[in-house]
Amino acid sequence: MVDKKRNVVILDVPTWYVPVIERQELAKAGAEVVVGWAKTAGAPPEASMHYPPAEIGTERYSTITCPFVPPSLFHEDLLIEMAQDADAVMVVKAKITARVMESLPRLRVVGRYGIGVDNVDVEAATRLGVAVVNVPGCFAREVADHTMMFLLAFGRKLPQLDRLMKQGVWGRPTVTPIPAFYGQTLGLIAFGEIGREVALRAKPFGIKVLAYDPFVDPKAAASLGVDLVGLDELLARSDYVSVHAPLNAKTRHMLSDRELRLMKPTAYLFNTARGPVVDEAALVRALQQKLIAGAGLDVYETEPLYDGSPLRELPNVLLTPHTAGISDESQVEARRRLSRSIAAILEGGWPEGRDLNNPDVKQKARGGRG
Repeated sequence: MVDKKRNVVILDVPTWYVPVIERQELAKAGAEVVVGWAKTAGAPPEASMHYPPAEIGTERYSTITCPFVPPSLFHEDLLIEMAQDADAVMVVKAKITARVMESLPRLRVVGRYGIGVDNVDVEAATRLGVAVVNVPGCFAREVADHTMMFLLAFGRKLPQLDRLMKQGVWGRPTVTPIPAFYGQTLGLIAFGEIGREVALRAKPFGIKVLAYDPFVDPKAAASLGVDLVGLDELLARSDYVSVHAPLNAKTRHMLSDRELRLMKPTAYLFNTARGPVVDEAALVRALQQKLIAGAGLDVYETEPLYDGSPLRELPNVLLTPHTAGISDESQVEARRRLSRSIAAILEGGWPEGRDLNNPDVKQKARGGRG
């Protein structure tokens, strides 16, 4: 028996967003789900994220996507206002700081629609007895597919060939050499679930796979036909370098001028992890000076990518708008799984698997759970 209504607030989706899946799952825990922006005077125009007006709020978008309001439009006071009566909040990009959590007296759970939790102060959450849940592994296959898209496009010179054909140039001689994939080397920075999915996709092409990950057992990597090496060796040997590391104090700008200079001038860099893992200014310099051949980027130091970014003008760059993890299926799975984890905690239990990001919180969680 639920003796009071539990409130779950989705903090950074537009006012028109209809949280159908969240409401289905959290109703089982007696929780009401509301959109934070709908509790304010109104979301700014940027919140529409360029969806056609006739389609805004339709069931299609409310079911398969999780659009977000740009983080630049948020500040702590606004988040506190939106979530003042929240037992749980669900976020995409909004920064959940210690002050935000300290100002929400009923808060028991922060749920993030994603793999990383770098926009949540997890240490403060644990101290305050607030559980942090996310959906690790949920988008691994999609991100691996996106990585292979970059690899195949650059490896077969698709950007150049497409551009020449549209200019009326029959450009076969102008894009050589085009080395075969078999015999080339792919270097993976971090070898978690996404890195392993990439390795599985690269192997059938005859590509040799290296990985750098100080937390992985070399025997586990070897069982998948992957050699674990140091970062400098990986950069020097690889024809393609793909970043899959989480963002934290140690990985921020782990690839900067020195590291990029270790790469082959014929090599390509892909980043589908977090923008700040790569020093963007250093990457631009490396691309402009042709120290590397090109880059495929899905993430950026500032998102959305700002107007006037030199990355927009470089011909040897492929850009996508942080969409590597998106598929209709992954979006539905993430929303349902995150909602179920939050419901479990609100009912006095814990989520299954690795979805609880701060297990130490079990010792001091709010709501009388120990």
